[in-house]
Amino acid sequence: MQWFLKRNHLFVLLLCISTGWVLMTVSAEVAQNTRAGNPDASSEADLDIVEQDVFVSSQKHQSTLQTQKQTADSGIKSIQLFYPPLTKHAQTIQRELNAETKADFSDTPLTEVTGFFQNQHGINIFLDALALEQVGLTAKEPVNVSLSGIKLMSALDIILRPMGLDYVIDQEVLKITTIEKANRTLTVRIYPIADLGSSPEEFAALENVIRNICLPPSSMRQKTYPVDDLVIGDSGLSTGKLSVPDSSRSISIVPQCQALVVNDTDRVHIKISELLNQLRQVRKAQTSLKSDAK
Repeated sequence: MQWFLKRNHLFVLLLCISTGWVLMTVSAEVAQNTRAGNPDASSEADLDIVEQDVFVSSQKHQSTLQTQKQTADSGIKSIQLFYPPLTKHAQTIQRELNAETKADFSDTPLTEVTGFFQNQHGINIFLDALALEQVGLTAKEPVNVSLSGIKLMSALDIILRPMGLDYVIDQEVLKITTIEKANRTLTVRIYPIADLGSSPEEFAALENVIRNICLPPSSMRQKTYPVDDLVIGDSGLSTGKLSVPDSSRSISIVPQCQALVVNDTDRVHIKISELLNQLRQVRKAQTSLKSDAK
């Protein structure tokens, strides 16, 4: 009896295998006849497969490029051109100063002009009314100018300089103050320069170039200020008889660290950063030229 059951099971298994083989054969023949009878449909099907493969490959390529771009961007952001690095708010102000702006003012009070730029660029702008008062100006000084397609820093120079005013990045805001106070708002920054020299002579030459190009004339740097103006909480009654030189400004090379240490205004620091960047670009171009010549 057990033998009979085993025989039946074997018969059923063979029958299933045979049926599956027949179905596979019939399906293959039907597909072949369909392609033979309608070659366009076959081509379209093959084309769909190819297009799908290309799309997948394209997506993978775009993903790779995006990853590479993000990596490159993060690498650029990690490079500090000077120390200490700017704060987040200071970076935003610096970026907006280099952004394009437009303005059309006709007898517009200065306070409204600064408010317009503040809203347009999304940065905090502080008008130092006390400093303006000391030079006989008010926050309602009229502004008449029509500008477009220029950087915000250029627009501010055109508007402020004729009034004897300037701007500085101070306490993470863009402060509008007098030129005299702006020249006395100093910041210490350390610039790594190991890639721009290796010997004392080379560093001395670099320092000399920076002094000649980036620093204001010596006559301006030797300007003296009343002692009373330098005292916190002064009565405002300056005699002007006693004065001290503006000697806190400084620039020097530290060979041990291969660094340039500068204590100066924002304008000077911007010039130094631009000059060092241009020197690095020139060196890179020369290296490329030498490589091509070989």
